[in-house]
Amino acid sequence: MDGVRLKEAGEKELIISFEGRVTRDNAKETEEALTRLRQENRQEQLIFDFNELLYISSAGLRVLLNIAKSEKNKVRIENASVEVYDILGDVGFLRLFDVHKALKQFTMEGFELIGRGANGAVYRVDRENVIKVFNASTPLSDIERERDLAQQALLSGIQTAISYTVVKVEDCYGILFELIDAVPLSITLKSKPDEYDHYTELYIELYKKIHATKGDPEYFPYIKDLYHSSIDSCSEYYTEDEIKKLHALVASVPDRDTLIHGDYHPNNVMVKDGELILIDMGDLSIGHPVFDFLATAATQVNLVKLSPEFAEGHTKMPAELIKKTWRRLIDSYFADSSKEERDRIEEQICIFSKLKVALAPVFGRGADPAIIKASIDDAKANFLPLIDSLTGSVNW
Repeated sequence: MDGVRLKEAGEKELIISFEGRVTRDNAKETEEALTRLRQENRQEQLIFDFNELLYISSAGLRVLLNIAKSEKNKVRIENASVEVYDILGDVGFLRLFDVHKALKQFTMEGFELIGRGANGAVYRVDRENVIKVFNASTPLSDIERERDLAQQALLSGIQTAISYTVVKVEDCYGILFELIDAVPLSITLKSKPDEYDHYTELYIELYKKIHATKGDPEYFPYIKDLYHSSIDSCSEYYTEDEIKKLHALVASVPDRDTLIHGDYHPNNVMVKDGELILIDMGDLSIGHPVFDFLATAATQVNLVKLSPEFAEGHTKMPAELIKKTWRRLIDSYFADSSKEERDRIEEQICIFSKLKVALAPVFGRGADPAIIKASIDDAKANFLPLIDSLTGSVNW
């Protein structure tokens, strides 16, 4: 059957499927059907699913153009075949629509599982490629963003794995990456004590390089915007005054135009031929390095104090080695400051890192409700009373 049909009408998204061929013969009927469906469903985002669209002629393209002109937001097109994608590209529609090609389909049966983390698992596809398969609950938009951020980081001069394309893996989505014949830095630090000093210096230099690399705001979000949005998402857990204080704290941090990794620790750094390669690029953003340090301190300091066993499982390093590496990071990164100043900055960072605890409903999304509640209670008891003194104190 040629034409269109309603696929899904959600709270915010309306998805309309195209089927068969849209040509001069059925363009008028197709436009009338689209117009009727849109009038009956006024969701914010209109999405066209081209999974079953075989061909679209110039008459069909004019139908798309007419619909796009009446939309407030850019229409998203999903599952465009190579042929249809090329047609849209030839006539300049890739600038008018948010177009996404049909995803390659994979099944992990027979592929070697080489790693598993909180967000998903990594499988070896062949001698040169792996697929990072995300949990089924991870939105496709988040996965596409991680792919895009990884590509832009590489182009910005940060050593990371080459990422190719987003793929469909059974009921989940994934990203096809180059296979890096490397081991996590955490394993290297643990297994090669004689080379500990050398690799920790490389680790710290990479951190500094990230924080010295300018990020293009066309591709990288501002970290403060992300935190403000996260605070708003937690409004049901705090009083209006507490929400205002959280916003004021974030707003008080000086602005920077340099990169932040967002989850920097030795298990997200790989060692290949003596060089370091950064992975897990989904939280890349632009802003002041304190936002990177607070994420690092959350695992390297707070988690070690809360549960050494859990910290060891998360970082793949013994608790004492985690503490030693944190100490080396602070002393080397801030080597130009006095010991008193380094101690002040470290204390500031460790208190600031409680911001992630306060925003557990966002950063811990999917966790046991009891853990979320405990985090909120901890923030109210041990973080919010200090927030006034912390606001405006970041001056490095």
